[in-house]
Amino acid sequence: MPRPIDPEKYASKRSAIVSAASSQFASHGYQRSTTAGICREAGISSGTFFHYFPSKLDVLVAVLESGCDDLRARLTRTEESSSGFDAVLRYAEELQAEVSDDSFAVFVAGIAGLESEPRVAAALATEAELVADFLLRNVDQGQRSGELRTDVPAPDLARWVSWLLDGASQAAAVETSALGSPLRDAVRALLDAPS
Repeated sequence: MPRPIDPEKYASKRSAIVSAASSQFASHGYQRSTTAGICREAGISSGTFFHYFPSKLDVLVAVLESGCDDLRARLTRTEESSSGFDAVLRYAEELQAEVSDDSFAVFVAGIAGLESEPRVAAALATEAELVADFLLRNVDQGQRSGELRTDVPAPDLARWVSWLLDGASQAAAVETSALGSPLRDAVRALLDAPS
């Protein structure tokens, strides 16, 4: 008879492995990270690693899914403390801080080529959908409150903001100094109502 699993211990150990993998991928990239390095950082044996994750790809998917959970929580907190124009500007500031970290470029470069793997693609699509929904809600609210330009329909304007933010993220993945001026200013210029 198998021994019972303590759900809290299981979740805690799994979380520690995901955290160690995230750190390894951010420091070395996915391709150069090893399960042995993840095990060392998590303080576990390889047997323990493979008990939780059958492969390095499985732990990458867990890292991406954990990132989606973190993003969902951050967007919720942003909307609890602000809305409309302010919420979009706050998100732009948070994104700039994230992509300005050197580990962002290492992580993005490390997963290049894996975007077509179905589970990786699904996690990346979930992230994109979370941001798109957040932007649409807040652009729409900003237009209804008179904070934002109304000469462009909210879905189109939200899409433009998304393109701007995605482009900035892609530029930062290549060179962290590529952003230059604050991303918040670029978003403000795009969304401000014409005088």
